[in-house]
Amino acid sequence: MSSSPTKTTFFRRLAFAAAPLVVLLSVWPATRAHADIFSVFTNLFNTVTNTLGGPSSAIDSASSQQLQFLTNTIYPQSLIDQLHSSISTTSTTYRPWMTSVMALPTNSATAASSRQLESATRGGSSVPPSQLQTSFQSTYGPPVSTKGASPFTQTVTDMSDSQALDVFSLTSASDFTASTLISQSHMVEDSGAAIAPGNADHAALQAKALELYSAAIRHKLLAANLRLESVELANTTGAIKQQMVHPVPASTYLVSGSSASITAGTSGSANNQPSTQTAK
Repeated sequence: MSSSPTKTTFFRRLAFAAAPLVVLLSVWPATRAHADIFSVFTNLFNTVTNTLGGPSSAIDSASSQQLQFLTNTIYPQSLIDQLHSSISTTSTTYRPWMTSVMALPTNSATAASSRQLESATRGGSSVPPSQLQTSFQSTYGPPVSTKGASPFTQTVTDMSDSQALDVFSLTSASDFTASTLISQSHMVEDSGAAIAPGNADHAALQAKALELYSAAIRHKLLAANLRLESVELANTTGAIKQQMVHPVPASTYLVSGSSASITAGTSGSANNQPSTQTAK
């Protein structure tokens, strides 16, 4: 009997507590957003797709256009592959032929001493003048002794020999350098058959450096040729000076054939002039 009022009191209290909530829910205005909880996610999705979807589509379009520009203009893969194939084909075609042409034997000396000198200067290695001294003297003779010629002849022949040795040595060095340049040029060609467009400028600069190096070698050879011309001119003028100081046959001096003939003709005319006047 005592437990029934307690249970009644508990349910009564629960009913009193729930009554305000029931009243609140009955009078609360029903809206679409609260009536359907999934409409919140629908609104969120619409906001993302409608408000942010436009800029996102524009970004995607710009990225697609940029990719198309890169693949069609900056880095056309098909054209690059075609170019690489063309370089490989060209190098494979002409390189063996050029190698065989440059390897053709062009030595023409027949005497033993001259063959030795020619082989030393055209052997494909840089040879200093000191190593050419023996074969050079065997071909062109040893230096003139002090008892066998005048000081002028000794000086002229010594200067001519030294310049000739220098040029022989320089030509051997130029042949060696040419072989090195050819090997490096082959490397540039091989890299061109597989190089990426972004590295093309580096390969072009390397090729330009090799071209400048080759031009420098040509200038050294030209300078050597000018030195030989200077020595020949100095020998000719020296012979004329000696003829004026010591009138002797021009064939005594070591000069070129044309210079000797001219000098001889001049000295002959000078020597015959007094006799002609006497005969008159």
